[in-house]
Amino acid sequence: MTRSFEELERLLHQGSRRRLVLLRNEEHVKVHLGMRRTICRSLPAFVLVAALLLLAVGKQADGQEAKQSASAAPPQISFAAQVAPIFAAKCNFCHHPQNAVKVDLTRPFDPRVGIILRANTWTKSGKKYLVVPGDPEASALILKVEAAELDVHVDGDLMPWNIDPLSEQERESLRQWISGGALNDSFYKGTIARIFGDGISLGSRGGKCAYCHYAGASFGPDLTNPFHPARGLVNVRASFGGIRVKPGDPLGSLLFAKVGGSELSPGRGRPMPLHFLRLTAAENQILRGWIVQGARDN
Repeated sequence: MTRSFEELERLLHQGSRRRLVLLRNEEHVKVHLGMRRTICRSLPAFVLVAALLLLAVGKQADGQEAKQSASAAPPQISFAAQVAPIFAAKCNFCHHPQNAVKVDLTRPFDPRVGIILRANTWTKSGKKYLVVPGDPEASALILKVEAAELDVHVDGDLMPWNIDPLSEQERESLRQWISGGALNDSFYKGTIARIFGDGISLGSRGGKCAYCHYAGASFGPDLTNPFHPARGLVNVRASFGGIRVKPGDPLGSLLFAKVGGSELSPGRGRPMPLHFLRLTAAENQILRGWIVQGARDN
């Protein structure tokens, strides 16, 4: 019996949308879904069955490969959800809009002060750009946060950068200044201001405090102007309680306790200068994945 194309069309839809409908030898073979209709009148049935089986196996294998490929693909890294919090927790205290080295991690995509395809100012380094989208191995950022040690004359310091604690001499100078009334005098200008620093210079002029405690900081005192009545130190109450600097009383001054090198009592914050832990393996992996995926602003 020979069936019409219309009848085969109806049978195709009834057969769970199979692409090929095979009847007995000498009958029509319907090719559907994007292929032209054709009639095969002479091929033996077993040949067609074998061809169909090969097609089915091939499709099944292609489907399995696609599923495996999809499952093996790395998860997409979101800058806003995963990378920005790392910068905020361990980088932005120093790499803020007014920082000394003009690398602002609050605006990493800004071509003037950001990190994407920005030239590395350590010109002797083998990493010529801070971040090369798609290539973490060529990115200075990855070197700085992952390396166990660096030649400070070639690649600079490891990141996050940790400032040395105040020396015994610096703490004694601070004690002397507070004991003498915490005045804005020549001793302050020649000694204490150098310890605090200006926050915008490299080297000794940068000091040990104002890289984080600068004029525009959203937290803590401004140590570029410790005499400011609201944001300064002298006779200003701290958010932790107590007076930041109590003239004439070093032991009653919160600042002196925070730089003293000892553990602080609960509720008094962290010792200063603030020290940051290196990035964890998981955080490094997030940074690497973000760069591999194009260092996108997503």
